[in-house]
Amino acid sequence: MSKLGKIHCAVLSGLIIYTFIAWSGVKRDEINLKEAAEEASENGQSDAWAEVKFGENRENDVEGMVKVGIPLLVTVIYGGILTVLYVLPVLVDKISEEMMGSTAEVDADPLDEARSAVAEGEYSDAIAVYRRFLLENPESRHSLLEIAKIQRDHLNSPVAAISTLEQGLDEHEWPEDDAAFLMFRIAEISEEDLADKDQVIAVMKRVISELKGTRHAGNASHKLRELEEC
Repeated sequence: MSKLGKIHCAVLSGLIIYTFIAWSGVKRDEINLKEAAEEASENGQSDAWAEVKFGENRENDVEGMVKVGIPLLVTVIYGGILTVLYVLPVLVDKISEEMMGSTAEVDADPLDEARSAVAEGEYSDAIAVYRRFLLENPESRHSLLEIAKIQRDHLNSPVAAISTLEQGLDEHEWPEDDAAFLMFRIAEISEEDLADKDQVIAVMKRVISELKGTRHAGNASHKLRELEEC
């Protein structure tokens, strides 16, 4: 159970205990009142005692309803919310599994380890996981980009990021859109992080050469004209 789930359980348990204690107190007052009435009756003071206690009884009844009713209402509402948030999803999953006739577990994402490493600041470990995955899945543009992102954003090494992207671009035959994306990302880092105009021009010329006749080549030509005008 998650930490938040434990907190919710603790709060709900506290509400239940408080409601039970309040109810027990009200019942105890009722018993004491009944015993006092019986004692007054035995002593021949029932009429006088009844007149004095009539108003107090009504106040006690209202007070008892408040003591028990409010925490009970809060407990029911809180329990209902927790049921909707936590219990119903589990029941729905179980019912879905029964209806689909499958209880097979969903395979864990092999890149969860890398994401966890990034979250914990273990960037070298994250890069190692992405590289292992990339060796087995050379078409994984996402893994290649994540390595470059870590190098650029977390390790403050845009040069290493560019090297990673260039190596990945050269070592695998990418679909047109993926190849263009990688080359434009190299140009972006070169321009924004290194202010290397010559590198940007070289990348744009490569796009035009390797993706001739595509919209990517047209975008690269437009970028070249902008650079020449600067």
